[in-house]
Formats: sequence, structure tokens, C-alpha cells
Amino acid sequence: MTNASQTKVSQRALQAAGQPISRLMGMALSNPNIISLAAGFVDNESLPTEITKEAANEVLANDNHSKVALQYGSNHGDHELRERILLHAMEMNQAATSEITSYNTKLDQVFITPGSNQLLFLLADTILDPGDIVLCASPSYFVFIGAVKNIGGQTYGVATDEQGIVPEALEAALQQLDNNGRLSKVKAIYTVPYFDNPGGTTLPAYRGKQILDIARRWSREQKIYVISDEAYRMLRYQGDDTPSIHHWDPSLEHTIVAGTFSKSFSPGIRVGWGFIPTELVGPLGDQKSNVDFGAPLLAQRIMATVLRNQQWLEHVEKLRSVYNERRNAMLQTLTANLSDVENCHWHETNGGLCVWLTLPQHIDTGMDGQFLKNAVDAGVIYVPGAYCFASEGELANHSTIRLTFGVQSAERIEQGVRILSEQIKAWQ
Repeated sequence: MTNASQTKVSQRALQAAGQPISRLMGMALSNPNIISLAAGFVDNESLPTEITKEAANEVLANDNHSKVALQYGSNHGDHELRERILLHAMEMNQAATSEITSYNTKLDQVFITPGSNQLLFLLADTILDPGDIVLCASPSYFVFIGAVKNIGGQTYGVATDEQGIVPEALEAALQQLDNNGRLSKVKAIYTVPYFDNPGGTTLPAYRGKQILDIARRWSREQKIYVISDEAYRMLRYQGDDTPSIHHWDPSLEHTIVAGTFSKSFSPGIRVGWGFIPTELVGPLGDQKSNVDFGAPLLAQRIMATVLRNQQWLEHVEKLRSVYNERRNAMLQTLTANLSDVENCHWHETNGGLCVWLTLPQHIDTGMDGQFLKNAVDAGVIYVPGAYCFASEGELANHSTIRLTFGVQSAERIEQGVRILSEQIKAWQ
């Protein structure tokens, strides 16, 4: 007999189960003294409290303007904010290359969302049917992998090196899918071109152009989009900026750009954005209307004021100084403690918040393995790298770790890396 009161959740709710964040947070909270090199949070002491307070006071100073800010807004987002974000992106791209491009991206193609993760989820839900495929770097951002899985899509991992997705491997993956009669299922190529989370890699301009060209050539049965997730672009600590893939596709024929102020200003402000191909504007807007009728307008007006007052880039410079010190602490401590361990290596990222660490193959860094338990008992936690691999394509490497340096002080980072290094050497 069936229990009439038994709850049956949807297939999508079942597919959303098993996200690593909640388990990792639980492990960290159970040991309050643990050094977390797992959380992708930002530095608490650098949060722009005074800048935000000034901007909020300015927004709310005028009674009429404050009431507008406290109302519902446009589904697309605040007009001024969208203008400033688009102008900034175009100026950055022009400054990063000698090739001059005439942008014809329309303001209607700019969407504001509460952070970029909502945009990524809405995109997946808009362009994918169950069984459709997104090609992505191997490893790749595990939250997006989870979003694709949640709606019944498939991720297909493509080989990478220290400059991100290897174009020849991308071609080979598409050819394999075509040979298997699955090319019609391929809807997008997902990239994190600046200081990739988790790999720390940055796509050089020529590779961005190659990936865009590959998407165009293989759009035989339907359009294949290139999703350029640029969450970390502003957090560069060395080297010159490179133009976005948007620069090579100025009308957004194949390119979708996702951006956010979460890492470069404040995650609590919850303001992200997207640059969207014209044919997706209507469908994406319809999807967004089912979610929130538009991102919170007060936060948008505050962010527009920060940009108008030219305070964002000043804040970014401060963040770069803070995070560069922490990045250096992590890289230097890894070198001091693990450079002599055979088959242990990492990429020296030029920005972002992540370092990708590969260990000898006999060490399983997974959630249920003894290595992670020992590390937690010793006082450090990390993100198991296996979560960052697609469901198909390149095989998952269970001997990998994502480390982040955004939250901890340089001293705590050094201590945490030393503890982790001791655990690695104990398994030699």
C-alpha cells in the first residue's frame, strides 16, 4: 500500500542532489579551527563598506529617486547600469588589443541578474533540452556542471593545458560526437577564459579566436554558442589583459558573456550581468520573468552610483594588492614544500582566486577517501578535484585538488599549505 502522505520530489530536484558545497561546509563547521582552502569566498576585511554606504546614501537622498530604487525594475535591469557595464567592457577589450573593432552590441542584449550564477542557470535552461551537450574545459567550474546536470543536460570535458582549452582537443571532441551521431545535441562551449575556476588558466587571445571559429564551423545542424564566463577578469595580478571573445564577435552572433561584481566588489550586492545574442533575448527574458521579474533594483542603483563615481576600479586596485600577496604566499609555500615531490605539480596563475594542484595518481583526494579525512583531522580542507570534471569526455582525475586563497590571511594560507603538504608526503 502506498503512503498517501509520502513526498515525491521532481526529477530536477533529485538531479540537484549531491552538491559538494553543503558537505564541505558541514565538514568545516564541525571543526571551527580548520583552515579552509576550499571556500570560494572573498576577503571579508576588504569588503567596500564605506563606498557602499556612500552610494546607498546618494541613491536614497532624494525622496523620488529613492522610491524608484525601492520599486520593481525592468526585467533587463537598470538602464544606466547596463550602459556603464557595456561601455566598460568595450573599452577594456579595445585597450587589450591593437585590433580595432566596431561594436554593434545593443543595450537590449545586456541583462542584469542577481549574480552571474543565475544567468548561467537561466542560459542552460533556455538553450538545453534533456540530453543536450555543453563542451567544457577539463577541469571546469563545478557549479555550472551542476546546473547543466540539474536540467538533464550533459557536460563533455575537453583536454586543457596551462593556457586553457586546447583547440585541437575541442575539434577532436566535436568530431567524435559527430561520428557518434550526437553533433545535433551540442549547444554550447563553456569557457572561463580569465584565471579559470578551478584551473587558474587564462586563454590567450589567439585561442579565444580559435574556439569562436570552431563554434562557427561546427554549427552545422544548429548554432553552437561560446559561453565566456568572465567572473575573474578584473582580478589580474601580473601580465597584460587580453580581449574577451566578445571582441572577436562584436554583434554576439555566437558569443554569450557572463560577468559579475561578486568577486571584484561585493558578493552581497548580488549584481551580475550577461551579454546575450539577439535571438536569445526574448526566450531568456521570458525565463527570467518566471524567476524574479528583474534583479533587485536598489542593489543595481547602488552599483550604478559606484561606477558613476569611479569608485569601482579604485576598489579593484586594493583587492589586487590583497589577493596578490595571498596568491604569492600559496605559490611560494607550495614550491617550498612540494617541489621535490614526484608527480606533484600546479599552475602558477596570474590572477583569480584558485590554484589547481595535481598529486601522484595513487592519492585519491575524493570526498569519501581517507586522504581528505586525514587532512581535515590535521586542520585543513580543500575542494576535491573530481567534482570539477564533466560527465563525459576527458576522464576525471581523482588525484586533484582546488585550492583557493581569497578568504585566509597569507599566514593562514602558508600554515594550511604546510599541513596539506605533510599529508601528501605521508602518502608517498
